[in-house]
Amino acid sequence: MTATLDRPVKTHLPAAYQNYDRQPEPLATFLGLFSVGLGLAELLAPHKVAEVSGVRYPRLLQLYGARELAAGIGILLNRNPAMWLSARVAGDGLDLATLAAAYADGRPADRPKVCMAAAAVAGVTALDILCAREHN
Repeated sequence: MTATLDRPVKTHLPAAYQNYDRQPEPLATFLGLFSVGLGLAELLAPHKVAEVSGVRYPRLLQLYGARELAAGIGILLNRNPAMWLSARVAGDGLDLATLAAAYADGRPADRPKVCMAAAAVAGVTALDILCAREHN
């Protein structure tokens, strides 16, 4: 006995969901390249990044570098990098929380560095949010 289907089986996504011709916007490409550069700096020179930013957690900075590198490569290699851009936004939240901890636990001499780093991360966070919304 053979079963018949009431509806046809879908073999492809509707055209609205196919992003074959969609390319990342220039801002996404910039953020991908920025992420790769920052990730390499954090991975290869965590003590220097710690000195400049006031965040005295070099091993943690190396982990964040791996995260940045993965997000950057993901953005650059995908036609629709929305997921990777959203990962950057989540990472920015983690970075800001780490900066807050560094401010609270750090040396008073490091606090201006931490504030400058937080301002830079906040600016990039705004770009990340804008770009992630553009690609969703």
